[in-house]
Amino acid sequence: DTDDDSGNDPLAQTFLIEEDGGCFITKIDLFYQLKDNVLPTWVEIRNVINGYPGPKVLPFGRKVITPDQVNLNDTTGTTPTKFTFDSPVFLQAATEYCVVLQTDSLDYRVWIAQMGETDVSGSDRVISKQPTLGVLFKSQNNRTWNAIQMQDLKLTINRAKFKNVLGTLALSN
Repeated sequence: DTDDDSGNDPLAQTFLIEEDGGCFITKIDLFYQLKDNVLPTWVEIRNVINGYPGPKVLPFGRKVITPDQVNLNDTTGTTPTKFTFDSPVFLQAATEYCVVLQTDSLDYRVWIAQMGETDVSGSDRVISKQPTLGVLFKSQNNRTWNAIQMQDLKLTINRAKFKNVLGTLALSN
Protein backbone atom coordinates (compact mmCIF):
# COMPACT_ATOMS: atom_id res chain seq x y z
CA ASP A 1 0.00 0.00 0.00
CA THR A 2 0.97 3.59 -0.42
CA ASP A 3 1.55 6.22 2.26
CA ASP A 4 -1.73 8.16 2.06
CA ASP A 5 -0.64 10.60 4.79
CA SER A 6 2.32 12.03 2.87
CA GLY A 7 0.57 15.30 2.04
CA ASN A 8 2.00 15.46 -1.48
CA ASP A 9 0.08 16.39 -4.63
CA PRO A 10 0.55 13.43 -6.99
CA LEU A 11 -0.26 13.06 -10.67
CA ALA A 12 -1.56 9.79 -12.10
CA GLN A 13 -1.97 8.53 -15.65
CA THR A 14 -4.14 5.48 -16.26
CA PHE A 15 -3.46 2.96 -19.01
CA LEU A 16 -4.89 -0.37 -20.18
CA ILE A 17 -2.94 -3.58 -20.77
CA GLU A 18 -4.20 -5.13 -24.00
CA GLU A 19 -1.49 -7.78 -24.57
CA ASP A 20 -2.69 -11.38 -24.32
CA GLY A 21 -1.24 -12.94 -21.19
CA GLY A 22 -0.26 -9.55 -19.75
CA CYS A 23 3.25 -8.14 -19.73
CA PHE A 24 6.19 -7.21 -17.56
CA ILE A 25 7.28 -3.57 -17.49
CA THR A 26 10.88 -2.72 -16.72
CA LYS A 27 11.00 1.07 -16.65
CA ILE A 28 9.03 4.25 -17.17
CA ASP A 29 10.43 7.33 -18.87
CA LEU A 30 9.07 10.70 -17.73
CA PHE A 31 9.96 14.16 -18.99
CA TYR A 32 10.79 16.94 -16.53
CA GLN A 33 10.91 20.69 -17.02
CA LEU A 34 12.04 21.62 -13.48
CA LYS A 35 13.36 19.76 -10.45
CA ASP A 36 14.18 20.19 -6.79
CA ASN A 37 17.83 20.38 -5.74
CA VAL A 38 17.47 18.14 -2.66
CA LEU A 39 14.22 16.14 -2.43
CA PRO A 40 13.63 12.96 -4.46
CA THR A 41 10.77 12.05 -6.76
CA TRP A 42 9.24 8.62 -7.31
CA VAL A 43 6.80 6.65 -9.44
CA GLU A 44 4.43 3.89 -8.45
CA ILE A 45 2.44 1.41 -10.51
CA ARG A 46 -0.95 1.10 -8.84
CA ASN A 47 -4.29 -0.54 -9.27
CA VAL A 48 -7.28 1.34 -10.68
CA ILE A 49 -10.69 1.16 -8.98
CA ASN A 50 -13.79 2.15 -10.98
CA GLY A 51 -11.63 4.24 -13.31
CA TYR A 52 -9.76 6.10 -10.52
CA PRO A 53 -6.23 5.57 -9.13
CA GLY A 54 -6.28 3.11 -6.26
CA PRO A 55 -4.04 2.84 -3.19
CA LYS A 56 -2.41 -0.55 -3.92
CA VAL A 57 1.17 -0.39 -5.22
CA LEU A 58 2.03 -3.49 -7.27
CA PRO A 59 4.92 -5.70 -6.12
CA PHE A 60 8.24 -4.07 -7.15
CA GLY A 61 6.13 -1.17 -8.50
CA ARG A 62 7.84 1.76 -6.72
CA LYS A 63 11.03 3.49 -7.82
CA VAL A 64 12.60 6.51 -6.11
CA ILE A 65 15.25 8.67 -7.79
CA THR A 66 17.31 11.60 -6.55
CA PRO A 67 17.47 15.03 -8.22
CA ASP A 68 20.85 14.24 -9.82
CA GLN A 69 19.12 11.42 -11.77
CA VAL A 70 16.47 13.77 -13.22
CA ASN A 71 17.11 15.07 -16.75
CA LEU A 72 15.65 18.50 -17.49
CA ASN A 73 14.01 19.70 -20.70
CA ASP A 74 13.20 23.36 -20.24
CA THR A 75 11.79 23.99 -23.74
CA THR A 76 11.38 20.76 -25.74
CA GLY A 77 10.50 17.94 -23.37
CA THR A 78 12.55 15.41 -25.36
CA THR A 79 15.12 13.93 -22.93
CA PRO A 80 13.67 11.22 -20.69
CA THR A 81 14.25 10.63 -17.02
CA LYS A 82 14.35 6.88 -16.52
CA PHE A 83 12.71 5.12 -13.59
CA THR A 84 14.07 1.56 -13.88
CA PHE A 85 12.32 -0.82 -11.50
CA ASP A 86 14.46 -3.11 -9.34
CA SER A 87 12.55 -6.09 -10.77
CA PRO A 88 10.11 -6.33 -13.69
CA VAL A 89 6.52 -5.49 -12.71
CA PHE A 90 3.84 -7.90 -13.97
CA LEU A 91 0.62 -6.40 -15.35
CA GLN A 92 -2.38 -8.61 -16.12
CA ALA A 93 -4.11 -8.57 -19.50
CA ALA A 94 -7.34 -6.58 -19.95
CA THR A 95 -6.64 -4.66 -16.74
CA GLU A 96 -6.34 -0.95 -16.13
CA TYR A 97 -3.41 0.38 -14.10
CA CYS A 98 -1.95 3.80 -13.37
CA VAL A 99 1.45 5.42 -13.08
CA VAL A 100 1.48 7.70 -10.03
CA LEU A 101 4.15 10.39 -9.89
CA GLN A 102 4.98 11.86 -6.48
CA THR A 103 7.39 14.09 -4.60
CA ASP A 104 7.44 16.08 -1.37
CA SER A 105 8.72 19.14 -3.25
CA LEU A 106 6.85 21.97 -4.98
CA ASP A 107 9.74 22.45 -7.42
CA TYR A 108 9.23 19.49 -9.78
CA ARG A 109 7.42 20.07 -13.09
CA VAL A 110 6.71 17.43 -15.74
CA TRP A 111 5.62 17.71 -19.37
CA ILE A 112 2.06 16.90 -20.36
CA ALA A 113 0.23 16.80 -23.68
CA GLN A 114 -2.76 19.15 -24.03
CA MET A 115 -5.29 18.37 -26.77
CA GLY A 116 -5.38 21.10 -29.41
CA GLU A 117 -1.98 22.59 -28.52
CA THR A 118 1.25 22.43 -30.53
CA ASP A 119 3.82 19.77 -29.65
CA VAL A 120 6.85 21.55 -28.10
CA SER A 121 9.34 18.91 -29.27
CA GLY A 122 9.95 20.83 -32.51
CA SER A 123 7.66 18.89 -34.83
CA ASP A 124 5.06 21.73 -34.97
CA ARG A 125 2.33 19.07 -34.86
CA VAL A 126 -0.97 19.88 -33.20
CA ILE A 127 -1.92 17.27 -30.60
CA SER A 128 -5.10 15.88 -32.13
CA LYS A 129 -5.59 12.59 -30.29
CA GLN A 130 -4.69 11.08 -26.98
CA PRO A 131 -1.80 8.61 -27.17
CA THR A 132 -3.32 6.18 -24.65
CA LEU A 133 -6.84 5.28 -23.68
CA GLY A 134 -6.04 6.54 -20.19
CA VAL A 135 -6.84 9.65 -18.21
CA LEU A 136 -4.63 12.12 -16.34
CA PHE A 137 -5.59 12.62 -12.69
CA LYS A 138 -4.51 15.27 -10.19
CA SER A 139 -4.86 15.01 -6.42
CA GLN A 140 -4.40 17.34 -3.47
CA ASN A 141 -4.23 14.58 -0.85
CA ASN A 142 -3.36 11.27 -2.59
CA ARG A 143 -6.92 10.00 -1.96
CA THR A 144 -9.34 12.22 -3.89
CA TRP A 145 -8.61 12.38 -7.61
CA ASN A 146 -9.79 14.82 -10.31
CA ALA A 147 -9.83 13.63 -13.93
CA ILE A 148 -8.34 15.99 -16.52
CA GLN A 149 -9.80 14.68 -19.80
CA MET A 150 -7.90 16.92 -22.24
CA GLN A 151 -4.40 16.25 -20.88
CA ASP A 152 -2.05 13.26 -20.68
CA LEU A 153 1.25 12.82 -18.88
CA LYS A 154 4.15 12.58 -21.31
CA LEU A 155 5.64 9.16 -20.62
CA THR A 156 6.98 5.99 -22.16
CA ILE A 157 6.24 2.61 -20.57
CA ASN A 158 8.91 0.04 -21.43
CA ARG A 159 7.96 -3.64 -21.59
CA ALA A 160 10.30 -6.58 -21.13
CA LYS A 161 10.91 -8.71 -24.20
CA PHE A 162 11.78 -12.32 -23.44
CA LYS A 163 13.49 -14.77 -25.76
CA ASN A 164 12.34 -18.36 -25.99
CA VAL A 165 15.04 -20.10 -24.03
CA LEU A 166 14.82 -23.72 -22.94
CA GLY A 167 16.03 -24.68 -19.53
CA THR A 168 15.59 -27.07 -16.65
CA LEU A 169 14.15 -26.15 -13.30
CA ALA A 170 14.62 -28.50 -10.37
CA LEU A 171 12.17 -28.12 -7.49
CA SER A 172 12.66 -30.02 -4.27
CA ASN A 173 10.84 -30.17 -1.00
